[in-house]
Amino acid sequence: MNGLSKDILLIDFETTGLDLGEALPIQLGAVLLDKESLKEKDSFLSYIKQDVSNMPKESFDVHGITQDILNSAPVQEDVIEIFLNKFGTEIYLASWNEMLDHTMLSKMLNSVGKDIYEHDYHYLDVWSLAYMHMVKKGRGDIIRSEATFEYFGLKARGRHDALEDCRHTAEVLRRVYNS
Repeated sequence: MNGLSKDILLIDFETTGLDLGEALPIQLGAVLLDKESLKEKDSFLSYIKQDVSNMPKESFDVHGITQDILNSAPVQEDVIEIFLNKFGTEIYLASWNEMLDHTMLSKMLNSVGKDIYEHDYHYLDVWSLAYMHMVKKGRGDIIRSEATFEYFGLKARGRHDALEDCRHTAEVLRRVYNS
């Protein structure tokens, strides 16, 4: 396998909702993939202290994250500083849902006076890559994450967890890349 020019950092957020203007990040997960082998080199997971009193029930049903869990979590500014110290910016960013994850990361970076474009502006949206792969195989009808993960032979998720979601995304990326 010819290597990529930089390692790939897969990120995933659990949030208080899907309204990108209003939603708050409440869990951040990340998996760093080696640029040559796409094997996991490192990982990260943290809850993020937020007030979730106005979180829609639908969001809770997806991830099960409660105010009690978040009360002892570090604040957003501390989480992003730890994240940046761990991974830096000399990586490619990637995620399953680029729009949501990119927006949440931007919010967190802005909270400490940083800009997302300190990272390389190239961004991999793994769902799009997986979808194009499935279309080529005659399965353009699969659009939801659970069905996509099943298509690629991955076990079903229960409630969403940002780190587990990153690991599922990493496996889909490997399978698409190696096909």
